[in-house]
Amino acid sequence: MELLITLTLFSVIMTILMNSYFNFTKQSTLLQNKLTLRQEMRALQQLLREDLQSAVYLEEFMKNIEKDVDLRKSGIFGVDESLGDRAMDELHLHVNRPTRFYRMVDLKSDPEIHEVSYFLLETDSGKYKFKRREEFYIDTDITTGDRGITYTLSNNVTSFDVKYFLTASKEGELQWDSTSRKPSEGRMPAAVNVSIELVSETGEKLKSAFEINLKPMMGNGIEWN
Repeated sequence: MELLITLTLFSVIMTILMNSYFNFTKQSTLLQNKLTLRQEMRALQQLLREDLQSAVYLEEFMKNIEKDVDLRKSGIFGVDESLGDRAMDELHLHVNRPTRFYRMVDLKSDPEIHEVSYFLLETDSGKYKFKRREEFYIDTDITTGDRGITYTLSNNVTSFDVKYFLTASKEGELQWDSTSRKPSEGRMPAAVNVSIELVSETGEKLKSAFEINLKPMMGNGIEWN
């Protein structure tokens, strides 16, 4: 009888300990997944911030328009795309900064003016890849090129949404084309809002947005510069 009672108590204690262990392991895994998503989100936002801050409208390049007048673009070219409720915007821009991923030529000859694109691409398996394309030399089409390198930045991005602001008092626009903007208004948006949603393989979700001022106001009565 004493042995039976001892074994019963031991079973109960082991059950409690095992449940606690598995719950702790589960919570630890969830926490680690959330931390990984946050680190990935910060890295993506930092990359986007730096490229947006380096965006430029190339006046001289745009003066050389001939037959490609309908194709040639500069500055920021943002396309509003969606698939159901999923935002799948495209962001194309000219940036004035050294290349990040191009290693096929001598970097001493880096022109420091490149085409950069961000977009979501659906794979055959139904998943999505968030990609960044970088073209070493600019050409007439800001959205593509034969000498570009496209990297997958993330396999966890499920939504990419960009809004553009002309002034602080106006609502955001879903699309932007610097080429079609009036010079008096400004070719570049005053600010850009970027919203990204990440979902890990185990189902954890993280959605975050940031707004970056490209033409910050310096005080009362000062227009976007």
